[in-house]
Amino acid sequence: MASTHADVAVVGGGIIGSCVAFYLAKRGADVVVLDPAPGQGASAGNAGMLVPSQSVPFANLTTVGAWLGALAHRDSAISFRRPLSLNLLPWFAHLMIEARPGRSRRTTELLYHLARRSLQLYGELVDTEGIDLPLRSAGSLRVFRSASGLLRQYPVLRTLAGFGAEFELLGPRALRRAEPALHTGLAGAVDFPGDRSLDPSRTTHAIADAARARGARFQADRVLGARRTGGRVESVTTDRGTVRARWFVVAAGAASARVGRLLGVRLPVRPGYGWSLTYPTDHPLLRHAVMLEEDHVVINSRERSVRLTTGMEFGGTTHDEPRAGAAPWLDAVARSYVPTLPARETAAAPWRGARPMTPSGVPRVARVGANVVAATGHGTLGMTLGPVTGQLVSALVTP
Repeated sequence: MASTHADVAVVGGGIIGSCVAFYLAKRGADVVVLDPAPGQGASAGNAGMLVPSQSVPFANLTTVGAWLGALAHRDSAISFRRPLSLNLLPWFAHLMIEARPGRSRRTTELLYHLARRSLQLYGELVDTEGIDLPLRSAGSLRVFRSASGLLRQYPVLRTLAGFGAEFELLGPRALRRAEPALHTGLAGAVDFPGDRSLDPSRTTHAIADAARARGARFQADRVLGARRTGGRVESVTTDRGTVRARWFVVAAGAASARVGRLLGVRLPVRPGYGWSLTYPTDHPLLRHAVMLEEDHVVINSRERSVRLTTGMEFGGTTHDEPRAGAAPWLDAVARSYVPTLPARETAAAPWRGARPMTPSGVPRVARVGANVVAATGHGTLGMTLGPVTGQLVSALVTP
């Protein structure tokens, strides 16, 4: 069995682990990233959005109401895999506490400013570091079927405006001019010009390659256990050998709670499963990334494909297939907004993956042990917050 030594061992090679590795390697640290399938999981199948506009956490009263409704309706975008696990109850109880208006607003402010800083760092990765990232700068549209749905957004918009967010309300005609491919019968939209979109898989691999260019090593290891002495983690055991390091970073996404237990720390992360469909195209179908707010669906059009993303399902395992009827439902909803969507038969197989959710919606980016740092719990904002998380972890890990 092989033995590896490093200054820092990062467990997880998705967008968060890759950004952590990049910023640590840029600082001069000897970094090894441990992941049996780097760049896969949620970092590959997500919507590909960089969205300060989506900084309102899931811990809010509106979402709590939707979750309670999901107990009776299996087919909603927010759902629970049956049978319900009693292990989720303490986590949801914590979430309901965090959903109180004052706490939710403070969380929104924190996430918004982190997201804005992270988008600045994405720009620096391109302009200063020379990393080829497929960023689209057209912004995003939050689209509504009904005027009542748009009116219900006003409290959220007032909150975001208080933090400095820029947006424009679009009526039916203005929406048609902004995005001609959308159905003509929509009530309106909110245009967030500061949002960005990208290809998540290409972006994750590009940042990982930049970390490698600065000396970081990526090993296809699965962490199985750890050796601890005097409160410190001395090494981890993997399916390929032993890895010794001065610092260990848990950036394993939805698997972070399991990895944390191996390292002797508790992380309040639970998987929230989403699913997506990706269709090949000859050209971008839409000018903007589009969020179908009332149906909880995101449509992100890229140069050679368009991806539909939805779902927040709790319970089950990573091996479960998307629930029966999920793909036809997602296709039908998206097609009712974008009639020119390619034929359903052309789509790749439905993808299902897990987002790392915390009760508050705030990622856990902190020292959680003598030489263990957590970088997890980003929920639906993993792509958005990748660079700022990498920079924060780099500051937490002392030479």
